[in-house]
Amino acid sequence: MDARPSFRRHLRVEVIEGEGVYLISERDTHVLSGRSIEAVAGLLDGKHTVQDILVAVEPEVPPENVFYVLHTLKQRDLVVDVTEDLERGTAAYWEMAGLEAQEAAGAVRGGRAELITVGDVPAEELRDLLAAEGVEVTGEDAALTIVLADDYLRGELAEINRRHLADGRPWLLARTTGPVLWLGPVFQPGAGDGGCWRCLTQRLEGHRQSLTYIEDRLRSGRPLALPAADLPLTRDAGVRLVAAEAVKWLAGMRNPEQRDVVTFDTMNLGAVRHELRRRPQCPACGDAGLMAAAAESPVEPRSRPKTFTADGGHRSRHPEDTAERYAHLVSPVTGVIRELARMSTGVPFVKAYMAGHNFSREVRDLASLRKGLRTQSAGKGMTDLQAKVSAMCEAMERYSGVFQGDESRRRASLRELGADAVHPNTCSLYSDSQYRTRLELRSSSPYSFVNDPLDEDAAIEWTPVWSLTERRHKYLPTGYLYYYYNDPHSTGPLYAWADSNGNAAGSSLEDAVVQGFMELVERDAVAVWWYNRVRRPAFDLASFADPWMAEFQEVYAGLGRDLHVLDLTNDLGVPVAAAISRRVDGPSEDILMAFGAHFDVRIAVQRALAELNQFIPAVIDVGPDGVTRYRFPERDQVDWWKNGRVADHPYLSPTAVTVPASAYDRPATTDLLDDVEAARALVEERGMEMLVLDQTRPDIGLPVVKVIVPGMRHFWRRLAPGRLYDVPVRLGWLAEPTPEERMNPITMFL
Repeated sequence: MDARPSFRRHLRVEVIEGEGVYLISERDTHVLSGRSIEAVAGLLDGKHTVQDILVAVEPEVPPENVFYVLHTLKQRDLVVDVTEDLERGTAAYWEMAGLEAQEAAGAVRGGRAELITVGDVPAEELRDLLAAEGVEVTGEDAALTIVLADDYLRGELAEINRRHLADGRPWLLARTTGPVLWLGPVFQPGAGDGGCWRCLTQRLEGHRQSLTYIEDRLRSGRPLALPAADLPLTRDAGVRLVAAEAVKWLAGMRNPEQRDVVTFDTMNLGAVRHELRRRPQCPACGDAGLMAAAAESPVEPRSRPKTFTADGGHRSRHPEDTAERYAHLVSPVTGVIRELARMSTGVPFVKAYMAGHNFSREVRDLASLRKGLRTQSAGKGMTDLQAKVSAMCEAMERYSGVFQGDESRRRASLRELGADAVHPNTCSLYSDSQYRTRLELRSSSPYSFVNDPLDEDAAIEWTPVWSLTERRHKYLPTGYLYYYYNDPHSTGPLYAWADSNGNAAGSSLEDAVVQGFMELVERDAVAVWWYNRVRRPAFDLASFADPWMAEFQEVYAGLGRDLHVLDLTNDLGVPVAAAISRRVDGPSEDILMAFGAHFDVRIAVQRALAELNQFIPAVIDVGPDGVTRYRFPERDQVDWWKNGRVADHPYLSPTAVTVPASAYDRPATTDLLDDVEAARALVEERGMEMLVLDQTRPDIGLPVVKVIVPGMRHFWRRLAPGRLYDVPVRLGWLAEPTPEERMNPITMFL
């Protein structure tokens, strides 16, 4: 049959004489101008051959003009040649998708698909729908495998995934039952950066801690079956969506969105797309040795010009870029951040966000389950965007620091490693007295926890860290470096445990190293101040001439709170600020403390104030009786808010001296590498060593490190000899060291 030119059939064609030809579709509108196109447009309907068109417009439009119009329209992909009569709606659908309708329809009619069910899922309706489209359902030479499962975590899917990875064949996974329908992804081995089923389950498992825990307790070998909550209509809708997706694939449609999981809430009529990307370290489709290789490589900071210095620190990437780059990781299905929500305070000035974690870890008891379900990261900033990005980055930082089993480890004793090992207590800094009373301390508060003293002949697992000082690898216990490494049911000694001190994310590795160091500086200074209970001067906030700081003071005064920012800077010379605020009009003072450190004193103060905004939602809800309704039920913090009084803790109040902004006038740098080198120099000048562990996860990409400086003090209760006792005397804050038994009995609880 001769070809019959036609506008793509999803386009409605309207000619307005003397103005142009309008091509209108569901998605866009085109306008074409010219006398020739106006004359020809009405004949491009798939019913006329080129010869018919030439005859119809002659002599008004010469043949060369007709051929030029047809050539131009085909180049712009607006016209196709019709050689077969198809139902117009079908043809329009395929052509809107950018396909040739005849080829697409033929591919469907000659298509072959394999259909597999896993769990209690019927397949007959889907089989009939595919057959009605001309698709042969067979297990031989199928172009696509369709898998219907009642749960995406069914163990049987592992073998299906393995087989299709080995064969390089695509497969579509779907769930057509329940109140929320799941469609996709189409797993495409070797194509682009889409993930495999194991990549998906690694994320799903982290979001289903409660179900996984119950399944383990019940010793169930399969996912817990929940009561059916659907309608024949919703099940039918799910099956038809799966059939349509399969037919589209067989027709030749290919787009990046096919690698996503789409969830349809049939009750609320909401659809959400969850982007699935391949995990480079996936043991099924990637290289499981990537994390170990990174830890075993040198950490080499390099030049990294600063491009953003306005809010929260000096970065090599704008917060907007960071938010966009990692947005796909915010998802309760394929992300590592379950949700991202602004904290509700009723005070627009307070910019604070909460990010729910996916720790993707094994939960072994009810206490761990409750703790995991409450786990959240908080974000702060002077702007809404910075607070949002801050929460995202903290959640990704915590996720990256969780032990997942692919980290570099070496089993040996401290004595066997010799000079290559760093004794964990040079970092933890527990005193002999704390070790003697450790069992009693463990039951008092999580912030007072003390691990067992290391048996230097015990064989344990160690992970390499890079010494920026000595430019070589050293070893620290893996349990000191990664969260949840230790088995809580173990009856053996616990020689080390991980906390977040020195952990930091950044826009680059250099940024992360600087942020991790600043956290060490901040907590070291807080410990020296808090446990020695020394009074310090306050910064003169007016001297900063900062409109945001001025507004901050006004807002807090309006909340019935006073405010000052102490200068805790110690011998390291890096400005450290402590923002202190208390309620002045109620039965409890609800004292809040927040801290910040940075080479730039303005940023140090801004960080402390922004962190105060992060904490204010916990105490901002006051009932009609004037009693605070605390939002976060953390025992130590609530006890402090209810019972703490500034009058009982003079070190919370400033001395009579004030510190102007000009007191710390450090020349600005333009490269983060300069800041890394400055930090290293400060450490080494005081006889200490700077260690770095690169915790960046290949599937996340956000640079994350743990910075360790043995000898610098955590602000939790760590009372071994060292800086805690020496620095106040060296700086003239105290005449003699404070004895251990006279240190502040209240453990810092932030």
